[in-house]
Amino acid sequence: MEQVFSNKTLVANQAIRHMKVQDLLADTHQSSLNGEAVDVGRAAFKTTLNLLSTTIFSVDLADPNSDTARGYKEIVWNVMKEIGRPNLADYFPVLKKVDPQRVRHRLAVHFGKILELFDRMVSQRLHLREVCGSKTNKDVLDALLNISEENSEEMDKTKIERLFLDLFVAGTDTTTATLEWAMAELLHNPEALSTAKAELEQVIGKGNPVQESDIPRLPYLQAIVKETLRLHPAAPFLLPRKAQVDVEISGYIIPKGAQVLVNAWAIGRDRRSWDNAKSFRAFSWKLEDGPKPVDMDMDDKFGITLQRAHPLRAVPIPV
Repeated sequence: MEQVFSNKTLVANQAIRHMKVQDLLADTHQSSLNGEAVDVGRAAFKTTLNLLSTTIFSVDLADPNSDTARGYKEIVWNVMKEIGRPNLADYFPVLKKVDPQRVRHRLAVHFGKILELFDRMVSQRLHLREVCGSKTNKDVLDALLNISEENSEEMDKTKIERLFLDLFVAGTDTTTATLEWAMAELLHNPEALSTAKAELEQVIGKGNPVQESDIPRLPYLQAIVKETLRLHPAAPFLLPRKAQVDVEISGYIIPKGAQVLVNAWAIGRDRRSWDNAKSFRAFSWKLEDGPKPVDMDMDDKFGITLQRAHPLRAVPIPV
């Protein structure tokens, strides 16, 4: 598995990331020429989904001529919503088999739809390898299939599909939500947007694309990302943890086996730790239909990931 997710592999896939960002910029430029508003969340989701699917399968799952991305995003959000929904069975384990709120049932349906897609893609690749009669190593799927052929106990078809389920569900929705929140905060805080643009023009130069190697030279851009994650953590309660032994924390007894959630959202907005805790500090855009930045809707909606309650739509304007 190390060869699949190593730093060497990450560097080798840099061209794919660059290509997908260029696709996003091309779509944004076209919207600018047409004077059209961009659904920032949908654009970010398409880019993230295609980046993952090209890296893993060498194909774009978000085909612009189909509803694949829209349908997939709906499935992923439904998964996140069900996982984040308060469930009686989590508090009363005896109810798990009964599933009184049908949460497990709905999750099984959503996961099943995603696994069906992965099953088709893995089966097609296996058939292609059999027809060609040779191994290839062009993407993550090939690398995992090669591992599977060498050691089926370490990695088999079912494990591969389950791994992809984790990667896609965890990787697409969280990245999309963070990008949309970052853009929303910049539009909500025009001074921060102006400062970010000035840094890009000074360090990169007007009209030049940003390369991954440029990131260390863009401290304000990095601050924007960190501030976005402080105010809008992709997973507000982080990943659930289970106490391995009885433990006392701040006078509270956490019994062995208890599930523990850390409220990262509250920590990031704690006035005891942050001055002006709710304030955001750190292409030019304008808001669709002319609302003022101060009047922007900055509400979120409940789920295990933190998304905007209403999609962000912004019109790109030339600079």
